[in-house]
Amino acid sequence: MSALKNAWGKRGFRLGLIMLLIGFGMNGLALAQPGPDCGQAMAPQRCANYRQGWLSCNDLPDSAQRACTEAFTPALTCQRNRDNQACLALQAAQAACEGSQGLARRLCVRERLPLPDCSHAADQVRCQQRAMAERNCAESAGQSARECIRKALLPDGN
Repeated sequence: MSALKNAWGKRGFRLGLIMLLIGFGMNGLALAQPGPDCGQAMAPQRCANYRQGWLSCNDLPDSAQRACTEAFTPALTCQRNRDNQACLALQAAQAACEGSQGLARRLCVRERLPLPDCSHAADQVRCQQRAMAERNCAESAGQSARECIRKALLPDGN
């Protein structure tokens, strides 16, 4: 610190410190914004869909936020999607849960999504158990969600 004071002088050091604090304050304000602003986006519909996924996952740490946002961001169109019904259901669920954020929004979306179709699964019972475990572990994300699902699928439930 004293080396900086000597290099900049007393006034320069204070000015630099104030600018640094203002910079941190502005970054804090940027994080408090309600998600991406899509008004000036080159692809406003894509931005709006990403914003829905971001609103669902904005309370999670960075390590889990990317995967969560990817899972909760609806596709632009469901025509080419492998599971057309699930894609349409996600779009409808995100629209129905407008106004909420974070965990409340994830839970709202999850309860509106249909369970996966297990009729073509090799092990239908296991498929249904996994679907229920994923639904019951919806409040967690990342490693904790994987751990929750793993524990729910253990034969003895522990």
